[in-house]
Amino acid sequence: MHIAILSRNKNLYSTRRLHEEAGKVKVRCSFVNPLHCQLVIDGDASRILVGKKTLPRYDLVLPRIGASITEYGLSVAKHFEMKGILTINSSRSIAESRNKMRCLQVLTKEGILVPATVLTRSTRDLPMAVDAAKGLPVVLKILQGTQGVGVMLVHTPVSLGSVLDTLHALHQDVIVQQFIVEGAGRDFRAFVVGNRVIASMMRTAPQGEFRSNIHRGGAGNTVELPKAYKKAAIHAAQILGLEIAGVDLMESSQGPMVIEVNSSPGFEGIEKATGTNIASAILRHIRRK
Repeated sequence: MHIAILSRNKNLYSTRRLHEEAGKVKVRCSFVNPLHCQLVIDGDASRILVGKKTLPRYDLVLPRIGASITEYGLSVAKHFEMKGILTINSSRSIAESRNKMRCLQVLTKEGILVPATVLTRSTRDLPMAVDAAKGLPVVLKILQGTQGVGVMLVHTPVSLGSVLDTLHALHQDVIVQQFIVEGAGRDFRAFVVGNRVIASMMRTAPQGEFRSNIHRGGAGNTVELPKAYKKAAIHAAQILGLEIAGVDLMESSQGPMVIEVNSSPGFEGIEKATGTNIASAILRHIRRK
């Protein structure tokens, strides 16, 4: 079986681990940098070029597309799909999960519990936005940030207006989101493959920080998620059409609340925290497909 992994850097931990485990399950991996691809649309002769070479017909494509190249990377994934090649995850699923507002729209429509969230361009109507987000403090997030980048906790109306003006001047759309007091400083990452949570950990923010992301210095510890949390994580991934997903949840007074869903989740932190062989689980799922 021959698969292509779409990744800009084959030396990243998660990409490297997939390559290490591939031979054990009789999967051959080729790495394709999406930015090196030229997409040719020409009827039945449509193809993907890297240099002068036309890429072969892989059995399956695994996109590992970073946020900084989302649009170009999705076009590459879509081109493979156009040629009848299965992608896990699909370009549509990645697109819907990558945009934070769109992701929450899809999830809440299907009954998943998410934080009260407001997308606004108007600083004049901020009091109404704050009220809709359950009052100060509120969390601000840029729509396509990852690893805690572009996430801010704002405590005053003046600070909120100032930060929003700055981000809008930088052409960043921002959501204003409810601050979940019960889960402040910690959250749960559920790693979903297929229809199972194969590993889970609790992430705790360092002293003086409210973001619990491992890349922001958070500590990850293995935890057995309650059934309600597992069910919410699996359901969220399925709604978005994701077969591989990192689902972030928080404890709230209403029950498990889905905060974000990552369609290209890194797994260095969760492999080390839980001892689970995430790379092997992903490749075995691919074999079954």
